[in-house]
Amino acid sequence: MTEKRCAHVVIAIDGPSGAGKSTAAQCLARLLGYRYVDSGAMYRAVGWLVRERALPLDDVRAIVACLEHTPIALTFRNGIPEVRIAGQCVTSRLRGETVAQAASAVATMPGVRQVITAELRQLGCQTDLVMEGRDIGTVVFPEATVKFFLEASLTARGQRRLQEMQQAGHTATLGQVVEAMATRDSQDRARAVAPLVKAKEAHTIDTTDLTVDDVVQIMLSEIQRALPGEGG
Repeated sequence: MTEKRCAHVVIAIDGPSGAGKSTAAQCLARLLGYRYVDSGAMYRAVGWLVRERALPLDDVRAIVACLEHTPIALTFRNGIPEVRIAGQCVTSRLRGETVAQAASAVATMPGVRQVITAELRQLGCQTDLVMEGRDIGTVVFPEATVKFFLEASLTARGQRRLQEMQQAGHTATLGQVVEAMATRDSQDRARAVAPLVKAKEAHTIDTTDLTVDDVVQIMLSEIQRALPGEGG
């Protein structure tokens, strides 16, 4: 069966945690007037649902069945993305270590990824998007208009993540953060379903020594080449 291609523009941004995807994607979306989508928020929503329903993380069948009967959707209020579960906005509840751990576990489940991927693709058929994640340009939107793959040194990524955690009131050492990040990298790249890999058409940007403005300007230049008039 041939996948239906949508007429809207999709800018796909992939890469590991701490590479700067979220910040750059949000800035890019504002400049272009597109909607911004963090695909990871959808998996965190599943993680939250699993915790809320007290489902065992090793019971894949129960988790998928729950997801199939409990609609998870990403909507927009005044241009701001909101994640809703069965109509209830849960956006503010999706941060925290327990939700992150559950999200990491459910993201490896083929049944979960199938449901979330279908929801994300629906968004691409509704409006122009800048979407970031780990498999956007390879699985969710293999026909994305422009694809980027952001990367950075593990130390730089760890420092960024540590700063975010400290601002949120969490305590950790750089060593702990780097170790956890390296483990997540390994899991993301080795998983059987939708692993973290660079799409062959993606433009690689090493953000280690770049500012957010630097990254966004590089992206705008590439978008301008693909879509004259959009990035200028």
